[in-house]
Amino acid sequence: MSKFSERLRELRLEKGFTQGSLAKLINSSRSTLANWETGKFNPDLKTIEKLSEILGVSTDYLLGKIDKEEENKEPLSIRLKKLRALLGITQEQFAKRSEIPLEIITAIENNQEVDPVVFMKLDILGTLLTFEKLKDRIVPFSEMKKIPILGKICAGNGEPAYEEILGYAYDPKGNSDFSLLVKGDSMSPKFNDGDLVYVKKQTHARSGQYVVAYANGDECILRRYIHSNISNVVILEPENPEYEKVILVLRDNPKWGIIGVVTGKYSKENY
Repeated sequence: MSKFSERLRELRLEKGFTQGSLAKLINSSRSTLANWETGKFNPDLKTIEKLSEILGVSTDYLLGKIDKEEENKEPLSIRLKKLRALLGITQEQFAKRSEIPLEIITAIENNQEVDPVVFMKLDILGTLLTFEKLKDRIVPFSEMKKIPILGKICAGNGEPAYEEILGYAYDPKGNSDFSLLVKGDSMSPKFNDGDLVYVKKQTHARSGQYVVAYANGDECILRRYIHSNISNVVILEPENPEYEKVILVLRDNPKWGIIGVVTGKYSKENY
C-alpha cells in the first residue's frame, strides 16, 4: 500500500467521511475510491488536488512527500480578510451569517486580541472554507450541532461521563455526540495533550479507526482499534511507542467495549 492510499484512508476516516460520501463530492464512485485506498489505482492530479482541498491538507502531504504540514504563520486578521474576500462579503454580512458580533469581527481584522472560544469558532469556519465552494454559504453556529466537552471519558460503566462537562463545542458536520479533552501524550503526535477530539457514540468500529473504549470494567482510553487476525483478539494501540498496547482476549475480558468512534479533532496548536 502506498503512502497516498494510507493517507487518503486515514484522512477520510478522521474527517468522518464514508467512501461513498467522499466519492460523491469529487463526482466519482465508491468503488473507484476504494481502489485508490487499496493502492490498486491512483487518481489523476486534478482529482488529487480536489481531494486535498476537501480533506484540508496539501497535495504534498496527501501524496506522502512530507510527513508534517507546515504551520500557518499568517495572523488571524489576514486569514479572516482572505476568507471574506473569497466569499465576496462585507464585515457586516460576515457577522450576520456567522452569528459573531460585528465588533468582534472588526477587532480581529484590526489585530486585537479576542476570546479563544471566538478564535475556535472562526477556525472552524476556516476549515469549512473548501465546503463553501460546494455549498456557497457559511453555516451559522445556530445550525451547527452543539456537543458537550468532557474532561473525563467515561464513568466506568461504558457510558460517557456527562457529569463532567467542561463546556460545549460546535460540530460543523453534525455527526458527533460529544467531544473529549485529551490528557497526556499516549496518542501523540496524532492527538496531543489539550486537543479536542470529536466522538460519535457507537459500540462498533472498523479496524484502524480511533476509538474511545473501556477495558477491565472501568479503564477508559483513547486508542486506535485493531481487529487482530487471531480469532477473538482485539488490540487497543497507542500512537506513542513509549506506551504499551492493550491486547484483549475477548473470552477473558467480558467487561470491555467501544464507547464511540473519533470523527475529528480541534488542535490546541490552532490557538
